[in-house]
Amino acid sequence: MISVETLKKRSLERIGEVHMEVKKKVIELIDAAYEEGIAVQMSSGYRSHTQQAAIYGQGRPGYHWNGVHYGSAGRIVTYAEPGESNHHSGRAVDFFLVSPEGNEALWVVDSRWRRVAALAKGLGFSWGGDWKSFKDYAHLEWMEAEKWAVVLKAGSSGPAVRILQKQLADLGYPLGPSGVDGRFGPATMQAVKMFQEKEELAVDGSYGPKTRTRLKMRTYTGVLKQGARGLAVGEVQRRIGVSVDGSFGPKTKEGVKTYQEQHGLEVDGMVGPKTWRHLFGK
Repeated sequence: MISVETLKKRSLERIGEVHMEVKKKVIELIDAAYEEGIAVQMSSGYRSHTQQAAIYGQGRPGYHWNGVHYGSAGRIVTYAEPGESNHHSGRAVDFFLVSPEGNEALWVVDSRWRRVAALAKGLGFSWGGDWKSFKDYAHLEWMEAEKWAVVLKAGSSGPAVRILQKQLADLGYPLGPSGVDGRFGPATMQAVKMFQEKEELAVDGSYGPKTRTRLKMRTYTGVLKQGARGLAVGEVQRRIGVSVDGSFGPKTKEGVKTYQEQHGLEVDGMVGPKTWRHLFGK
């Protein structure tokens, strides 16, 4: 039978920058299933907005996001558009079973699959197979994440801090010479304070629930232009003062142009990194 260490190695390579506690629980799940003779492997974890667009496009041949075509044939596998998936937060993973030799992926939701789901729930995950509407049998989501990932502060370190630092850097907040290093030092604290002050939040330099929610809303998702749809478009519409419907149409384009003219930006009617940073950055 394939070794448990190989299953762990493959899984850790695929889940990417998930939170440390999720990574620990994934290892525990693989071990627990292996003890019962079940080989389980993770297929994905953290996803960028672009990766989510490609997945959302499956089963939607005409789907475009940020003016780029991501649609493809096949069956629909998710209803979460870019910016709406919990995979962005680093607290969700997907799994599948593998053959005893480890050379074949097994996607049949049988008693062994459900046993893995039960083991995962015992470790604190919720399971997409329990959802009332769209069933996602491969999806596991760490339910306790809000308790341990809520507050990042001076002295914190790891993937969650790196994700925070990258979000701040993308918005133009300075992180000092160390940059994105996964360590919550004085420069990161100061950047968080600057963000909190701009967003009229409590300025304490720690990354708690309100700061996290607001920063997630402000994180740059890529160029937005006519034809784009989604939550990010709605946030832009709120900021430039046009009707909020989440659809980047002609009126939104004109509103962006007006904003760009007023603030000395290149007037192209698209929300690229400079316009986004001016809208939501420091």
